[in-house]
Amino acid sequence: MPALAPDVRTHVETLRVRYSDADAQGIVHHSNYFRWLEEARLGWLAAIGHPYAALTRRGLFMPVTTCSCRFLAPVRAEECVDVRLTLTAVSRARVAFKYAVRCGGRLAATAATAHAYVNAAGRPMRLTRGDPFWQTLGTAA
Repeated sequence: MPALAPDVRTHVETLRVRYSDADAQGIVHHSNYFRWLEEARLGWLAAIGHPYAALTRRGLFMPVTTCSCRFLAPVRAEECVDVRLTLTAVSRARVAFKYAVRCGGRLAATAATAHAYVNAAGRPMRLTRGDPFWQTLGTAA
């Protein structure tokens, strides 16, 4: 794994829970957590200077290859959640993250995702050492 600056390894995205994300009891439906993970990834990409729209314009996509979530405490409509993303693995072909979803100081969920790099045709690709995204993440160890 490349040596990364601490500010590239982590990112916290704060989100307000929409009422439409919750059921009649006001508890957030589990599917929304995966949307929050995506929001954290998009925020991380923007924070490190590589907004996802810019990556896709140059033909780099990062589809999810695996995803898991462990639900620990309910989150309710109109609460705020902090989604802490931590980069756990990076190579020239893939990247992986873990997440901690906190609400009101309590840990509500933990999650993990893995992603492959693919081109616009959906074919796997490897980042070159000269690729600006790879240069942000670091050089191979």
